Amino acid sequence: MPPSRRKSKQRRAGYRPGTLSRELADAITAEAARLDEPTEPLAVIAGVGEVFASLDDALAELALPRLKAIADLRRQGWSYDRIAAETKLSKGRVAQLAREAKTRRL
Repeated sequence: MPPSRRKSKQRRAGYRPGTLSRELADAITAEAARLDEPTEPLAVIAGVGEVFASLDDALAELALPRLKAIADLRRQGWSYDRIAAETKLSKGRVAQLAREAKTRRL
């Protein structure tokens, strides 16, 4: 009997649907296909691990505009509560991002 297919994808905790640009979605799909090419399972596992490890720099680059925006709102006098309410981030996360922006002198 063939394995059954799940009706929906398993999502990580905290998943929210969002929008990726078509170019980024295509690049991720192409990278996944490239990583699936080796027939040796250990090579696949190592390749995926390398890509995951290198994503940290890309994710930090993606996060920079949000840090700048938080810093801008704080300079305008917005409270953590107001930013949290408007962005649907938790107040703790807003505080964390504001501290990070301050540390980076944004």
